[in-house]
Formats: sequence, C-alpha cells, structure tokens
Amino acid sequence: MSVLALLALSQPAAACGGFFCNNTEPVDQSAERILFVHDEEVGEVEAHVQIFFSGSADEFAWVVPVPDVPELFASSDEIFTLLDATTRPQFRLIYEEIDECSNDWSYYDYPEAAFDTTASDASPGGVNVVAEEKVGPYETVTLRARSTDELLTWLQDNDFDLPDALSPALDPYVAEESYFVAMRLANDKSSGDIQPIGMRYPSDAISIPIQLTSIAATPDMRVETYVLGDYRAVPESYLHVQINEAAIDWFGGAWNYEEVVTQAANEAGGHAFATDYAGDAAIMADAFDGDRYDTAPIAAATDPVEAMELVMSQFAGTTMLMSILSEFMPPPEGLEAQDFYNCVACFELPADYAWDPVGLADALQERIVEPLLHADELFATHLHLTRLTSSLDAVEMTVDPTFVLNSDMKQQVDHVHEARVLMYCGDGGDWSESSREIVFADGRSIRLPSEDWLDSQGMTELDFMERLSDKAALVIEQTSASGEPIVIADYNDWADEQAYDLSTEARAIAAEEAEAKGCGCDATTTGGGAAGLLGLVGLVGLRRRR
Repeated sequence: MSVLALLALSQPAAACGGFFCNNTEPVDQSAERILFVHDEEVGEVEAHVQIFFSGSADEFAWVVPVPDVPELFASSDEIFTLLDATTRPQFRLIYEEIDECSNDWSYYDYPEAAFDTTASDASPGGVNVVAEEKVGPYETVTLRARSTDELLTWLQDNDFDLPDALSPALDPYVAEESYFVAMRLANDKSSGDIQPIGMRYPSDAISIPIQLTSIAATPDMRVETYVLGDYRAVPESYLHVQINEAAIDWFGGAWNYEEVVTQAANEAGGHAFATDYAGDAAIMADAFDGDRYDTAPIAAATDPVEAMELVMSQFAGTTMLMSILSEFMPPPEGLEAQDFYNCVACFELPADYAWDPVGLADALQERIVEPLLHADELFATHLHLTRLTSSLDAVEMTVDPTFVLNSDMKQQVDHVHEARVLMYCGDGGDWSESSREIVFADGRSIRLPSEDWLDSQGMTELDFMERLSDKAALVIEQTSASGEPIVIADYNDWADEQAYDLSTEARAIAAEEAEAKGCGCDATTTGGGAAGLLGLVGLVGLRRRR
C-alpha cells in the first residue's frame, strides 16, 4: 500500500516577479477584519481594526463607536496578513492505494501551500469632544453626542467627509451613549498611508459595531474575527455553525470554503459564525519574527541601492512600504514607483537626487516594526487564539456580533482538515479507471466513481456529491460564556443517508465499468481479501458513533 499526502489551501497563494506586485492600490471594503485581545483580569479590551478604502485621500473619513474612552495607536496590515496565513483553513487529502495502482505517484505530488481618561470641556451644540490627537497617518477625535444629527453635523462641519446616509446606522450607538472615534488622513498623507488602527479601552465585552458597517458593505461581506484570551472565544449574540465538510471541493483545492461558510450562516438565519481555528496562541510564535528587523543599517546607508537591498531583505512589498519609500526615497521624475523600487540599481539617479535614509529608517520602525513587535508580545502573553468567520449582507447587519470566552467547550479546533482517499485499483489497475472512497475525519465516507467515468459525464467529484451540498451546516448551535452548546439543528443523520445513497450509486457504476472492460480494476469486484475488507470502510463509516 502506498500513501501520499496532498495539501490544498482554500485560497492558493499568488506570486509575482517583482518585489512589489500590482496590488498596492487601496481596495473596496469587502471584508471586516478585527483582532480583539481580551484581558479579563484588568477588564480591558484591545482591538486592532483593518481599514479598507478606495478613493482619494481627501475623501477618507472613518468613524467607529466604542464603549469607553480609548487609547489609540497605530497597528499594521501585516498582523492580519500573518494571522490569515497561519490560521487559514487547509484541506489535506491522504491517498492510499488498495493493492497496487499502475500510475506513477509523482504525477499527483503537489507541493504544500504554505482597542481612563476624563472628558474635556464640552463643545457647544450637544457634542462633547474628549480628545484630539494624531495617530500614525490619521488626525483623530474622540467625542460623544446627545443626538445623531448633532454628531454627524459636527463631524461634517469639521471636515470629516461622512454621508448623511450614515445617520440611521449611528442611531443605536448614540442611544447607548457610546463614545465615537473619528479619523481622517492628515494633510500630508495619501490613501496609500492608510493602516489599521489600534484601540485599548475598559470593557468586559467583545463586540463588532456591524450596524455601522452596513452603510458601505458589499454583498456577503466577509467578517473575520480573531480573539486572544485565556480560553476559546464563541459567538454570544449570533449562532455557531459546524460546516459540512462534504460540501467542500476537496479535489479542486477547497476554493469554495468561504462559500460554504456563507451558506451555513444563511441556513442559520444569516447571524452565525463558524470557527476556523481555536487553540494555542503559540501557533503565531514565529510568525512575527521581530529579530529579523534592524533599521539602523538603513539609516546609515550611503546610497539608495544599498538602502533598498536592506529594505527588501526585511520587509514585504506592501502598500504601506510603498508609501514610506515614496516619502523618503521618491522615484526620479518619469519613473513609476513600482519599477523603481523593484530595481533601484537599474536606473541612473540624477546628480541632485535627494533622499532621507534616517527618515526612512525611522518611518519603517514606527509604522511597521513597532506594531509587529507589540503584536508579538500580545501573542506571547495570551494563551488562546480563536479565529471565527462569517459573511453578512447589509440587510443582515441588524445585530452587532458579540463574543465571549468559554472554558467548558472543547478548546481545540484545528485549521488543518484531513480526509483519506482509498484508491481501489485491484491488481495493477490504472489510477484513472479505478473507483475511490473519501473518508472524512468524523468517520463518514463516500464512494466515488473513477476519474474516467466522471470525465465522460462532464462531472467533477463535487458535482457527483452535489446533493450533500444542500446543507452547508451540519450542526447549528447556540454558544455562551459557559457550558456546552445548545444544539438547535443537527443534520448528521441526513448526511449519513446521502452518503449511503451516493456510495451505492458509485458501486453500481464501478461494477458496470468492470463488466464492460472485463477487468479487475475495482478491488471490490475481485473478491480480494484485504482489498475487500477495506472496501467495507464506506459502510462502517456510516455506523460511526455520534
């Protein structure tokens, strides 16, 4: 028997030939990404919020409600990039030959992918300005208001470019007497300078002000929430779903994972989260790698070529880095920034070329390195990390998602999912002519026709298992701060029945193929002892303990 492990990411990584790819322009908000750090002992929450924006700098304005007066600080996009890369769900197929297949296994050998200060004097007109400060590229103001109209009018009169249409979304937060943090880009900053904002405030609650997001949300907007704390985080105001792994396109790179989560949330009434990962925060131990950053040599560099080589050896080609370089090492007139920074040595610089290595090093340290070092410390001092995801349409953003820590539930949810694929090749049968069986981690199994038969029908494995995709949520449950979940709906029996029916169809197809070809290319038709025994896995799997 041969065994081979194949790994497919739900979204394959893309590569490009230069240090900067053509993805350095701001993008439309199609996702909400927040990292919460909950310190129950001191009653404090720290939130890092990633900001998405498309447009010119003078059009940028952002406002978010908070339960108390926050301490503000700059965060980094790279924190979210590293969190996503480390905890993104992966789907791994382990192939096992039954008897011996005639194909060369190397053909199937794919690589692994790899948020207490006191208020100041109140402003006239029912708006109380608590603080004004510059944070990173932003000019910020923290304020409170007696009414939504007064709040919005004050912000608009003070050059925060916010639409009147925002008023209904602000209403519930004003009624709750929330504080508001409003931001705009400083006059000398561009949209490329936009970076996540960090907020630290007294609170025992973890909540996303999703109702405010509804004003600019795209359809099925992705909501990605990370929570650092002492225990696993679970949704409180929303339901929790366990997805149906048979609805994932395992054989096609699991490209549809997010679609399955979206469907599962819709089946739960639109207000539900799935857990992508729950476990030891140490999974991020080496992700930030603060030791690799040393900006002192950059400050001491004598020419742009040397400085750029040092930058490229330490930093990723992000929008933030492009903005910093453009400020302190501007591309010569007539050159595109991306071309210049990808190969500074390829261009002859003007004799009067002016650049600032010390300013460059200081900006890199302040805007990129220090937020990452802070994140590294957070992950070193908190025990548990949870990643929860969902998708919401604007019309569904009527309730703010809240999360709590639960020490009673199972604490580990692995982001790596595995399934076995048994290849029934018989005695030297060809791989593509042999029927197969996929066995999931919970014991459920589904028999599949051969690749040749599926090709002849113009079908994929996911097409054949289409009926199993009718339910993306196998379990819908209510979670809380203590105890086990309360199960609202359980479709495991339904899934077992569908798996049995599909397996029966696949066996009949295999028998017909074998009879037509007069060969023993399917092990279950040969009567072989070991192969026949393994062929019963599909039936045994249906009798798994629930």
